[in-house]
Amino acid sequence: MVLVCADPSEAVTAFFCSRLKMLRIDHQILDLRGATDTLSIQWSPRAGPPSGSISFADWTVNFDELTGVYFRNVPLDDPSDEIGDPIDHVYPRIDPEIAAVLNSLRCRVVNRPAATYSNRSKPYQTLIIRQIGLGIPKTLITNDPRAARQFYYECEGKVVRKSLSGVRSIVRRMNEKDLDGLAVLEQGPAQFQEYLPGDNIRVHVVGERSFAVRIQCDAVDYRYAGQEGYARRMIPAKLPADLETNCVRLAKEFGLAMAGIDLKETPGEYFCFEVNTSPAFPFYESVARPIIADALAEFLAGSDGEK
Repeated sequence: MVLVCADPSEAVTAFFCSRLKMLRIDHQILDLRGATDTLSIQWSPRAGPPSGSISFADWTVNFDELTGVYFRNVPLDDPSDEIGDPIDHVYPRIDPEIAAVLNSLRCRVVNRPAATYSNRSKPYQTLIIRQIGLGIPKTLITNDPRAARQFYYECEGKVVRKSLSGVRSIVRRMNEKDLDGLAVLEQGPAQFQEYLPGDNIRVHVVGERSFAVRIQCDAVDYRYAGQEGYARRMIPAKLPADLETNCVRLAKEFGLAMAGIDLKETPGEYFCFEVNTSPAFPFYESVARPIIADALAEFLAGSDGEK
């Protein structure tokens, strides 16, 4: 039994549930929107995995029946947000008891709430990425306008500015006019990175497996290519074996059973930007062959052959 703990009307969740149904994988949906009204959790916290059950609406599932849980706690999609990742400035609240159960269950959970917090700090993620051995672009985190201006010129104007938190920002290259607005940094730091040419690559890790997609696009932020009048082409990618291994290691280091890892390939070298702890994977799927969704479904059903 797979438990989907999410908002069933959210696009990624709805897509995943459709694949569970298509694959005839037994599942139940815990609708986070109405959880406080009809949810009942009976459990006994103790040393080791808990025992108990979850009841919601007209069903009850014992913890021992669960092979996996898909947990996606994000705001509803903005209709203008093509990729479907959360863009709200406030992280949705999760009932503490639900979070405690998901953090403690013995079955596979994608992903446990405790493992998702890393996405709220890009500097922390960067430290772990470097420890794994993946390259990162030249980076400056500062609230000093003078330091930011100096970094801009050191990189010959090839710089992008990003949010430090998990709130997604639209990535654009800076220009000379942007230097006039750097005084706002005194109210809070930002992250600046050297802009790197090349193809973006999104790697989805599911358990021990990885699925890479190459994005060929002239836009700085390919997610908004259509809004800027650019074409975008996404094709399956084959990565070097050591890079695939490091991506799986990186997900494990963050405690993630599933992750969306953003890479960029420059001539002869790969760089890692960040790790998405609740990736909007349908954006990278082929409708005719949704291999990421099916791998996730099989992983949570325990039918993937992994131990």
